[in-house]
Amino acid sequence: MTGKPEIDMPLVTRNGTPAISKRERIFAATVELLLEEGLVVVQTRAVTERAGVGTGLLNHYFRWPELRAAAWSVIFADIAEDMRRAKESPEQSLDRFFKESFSPEAQPIWRLWIEAESLGSQDEWLAKAVETARHRLRDGLTALLVEGLAEQGLSLASPRDAALRLEALRDGLIGLLLARDREIDSAKAEAHLREALRRET
Repeated sequence: MTGKPEIDMPLVTRNGTPAISKRERIFAATVELLLEEGLVVVQTRAVTERAGVGTGLLNHYFRWPELRAAAWSVIFADIAEDMRRAKESPEQSLDRFFKESFSPEAQPIWRLWIEAESLGSQDEWLAKAVETARHRLRDGLTALLVEGLAEQGLSLASPRDAALRLEALRDGLIGLLLARDREIDSAKAEAHLREALRRET
């Protein structure tokens, strides 16, 4: 099993502007469609139509299970990278984590995560992608907890364990939100997650 497919470097047209290769167009179309429609719905035909290429060319560059998992991985690698922004303090990044975890804009990401976990039981590429993303996101949250709480003069007995418990609670709350449980909304979910961290400290 290899990692995510390498993307060709952009070509340059006669007027000096970057030209995206067909391989890159296929990959970019896959990422876009996963965000728009989710893992379960997107098929190769939609990708080739979006990229403006034939199915044969997609099959020349990629195997569908690998392409789908690699595109999914890029989305979650970007999310892990965004956990800590350059101009934010760790405390600000941690506060943003709580605010954004349950925002309506995060719903496509929730769907992608849940679908990947479900499909991963039968798809080794997605299973590996989820495992890698999970550890990377947990590493980021653990670092935020350590640094963000240190700024407040607080600490945790085991930051890694606390990160795992917070993830589990967040994922459970997301499940309730997606199921439209009448006793929970985004604001209440955020409050529960913040309270869980307060109890950890």
